[in-house]
Parts: sequence; C-alpha cells; structure tokens
Amino acid sequence: MNLLQGIRIAGLIRPLVLLSAAIGTAAFAQEKAVPCPEFPVPHVGQTQWVAENMRMNGMPMQIKELTTEQTPQQVLAFYRQRWSDAPPYFHEYEVSGMPAIATLRKGCFYTVQVMAHGRGAKALLGISTQPDGGQPKTPGAGFPNMAGSKVLNDIDHYDAGKTGRTILLTNTYSPDANLNFYRRTMADDGWSAIMDRSVQGTKGISHVLVMKRGYHEANLTISPGKAGASGANAGTNVLATFVDKP
Repeated sequence: MNLLQGIRIAGLIRPLVLLSAAIGTAAFAQEKAVPCPEFPVPHVGQTQWVAENMRMNGMPMQIKELTTEQTPQQVLAFYRQRWSDAPPYFHEYEVSGMPAIATLRKGCFYTVQVMAHGRGAKALLGISTQPDGGQPKTPGAGFPNMAGSKVLNDIDHYDAGKTGRTILLTNTYSPDANLNFYRRTMADDGWSAIMDRSVQGTKGISHVLVMKRGYHEANLTISPGKAGASGANAGTNVLATFVDKP
C-alpha cells in the first residue's frame, strides 16, 4: 500500500465513524468479515476486490473498486436515487478534492468515493459494520512511535491464510531521527534487519527498512513530509507493513 492508497482508504472510514457515533448503533458479533447485503452498483460498470477482509482502526471493512463508463456525477446520482428512499438517507462530502457519498442501512455503513477516469469514472466502494465492543481500537496500538506522532491509518488485512497490518503515521521529527528510532526500538524488540537503504525521491531521501522476527516480516518506509511555503521541513511520514509467513 502506498501513501495515496492510504489517504483514499482513510477517506472511506471517516463518515462511517461519524454515522456510528451519531446514531449509536449497537455492536454485534461478527460471523464473517462484513455480514451485510451486497453493495449496489450501477448496471454499467465492473467491480473488483481491493480488500475482501480487513479491519481499519478495528472496524471490519470490505472495499471494491468500480470502473464504469458513467461520469462521476452519474455515479453519485445513482447512489442519491438508491439511498433517498428512507432515513438517514445519505451524506455527501469530499476527500482530497474527490466527491464521496455515504449512508447507513440496518447497521451497515456504505460509502462511495469517486474520481474521473478517462471518459468514465472509478470509485472505491467501502462497506463496514461496528467493531466488536462498539468502539474502534486506538490506531497504532502496540506499534512504537515517537512522541507526538499522529497515526492516520491502522489496517489489519487477511489474505490467503496470511495476516498483515499496515500503519501510516506522521510526525514533526526528521526522517533521520525516525530512522534511528526505529532501528533501535525494533532491534530491542527482537527484529533483525535484512535491508537498510536510502532511496532518492522527489521530496528528498527516503529510508527503507526490512526486518524479520521468526516468521514475521516488517517493511518500513520513512519519507520526508511536504515542505512548507518557507521551505522548512514539515516532518516525516512512516509507512509500516507487517506480514506473517511472507
């Protein structure tokens, strides 16, 4: 997962958390990844799985990508019509300039984030339920980070018998300070480095750490944040992916 994918997926979950808090849906046991009716899609379009079984900040979620010849406005119009039959109807918002629409139906949260693609559109379709216990977990729980870091995404994913976790965080420290922190704390926690190298990117030098502990592998990409108007350093992004039996 790259930073753009992380930002787009984060946009899917924001309205779900807001709707959940506003309506106070009771939590319930999960019998499968997301026990909800199928996501409605326009008849002119094709879908494919992005994530069939994942949890974002503890919230069970599935994501599909829709590709269609319809325009973004036609896609939004389809869901406005589909979800205008009963309260709470729908909520429209933007994610990084991209239009999105969301609704709640019988304890299941549906959200669509759409963008232009050629002469048509692509859309991320997210469906989720309340997490066990009724409240999302604390993002980044159990993952070391420097004081003041902000965790943007915390995603658990399950695929072909493997489990994984992807965490995206940001802080105001330099990339070098983050690199030294993770070299030290990961080693203290029993991880051994199998790759440690620098990569020149458009925003400056990024660092890639690949570490192993038993059957588990960790991949960390530590990259500069976006500089401010004065050119001052805006901090660092840390993208960490953990996989068992890689």
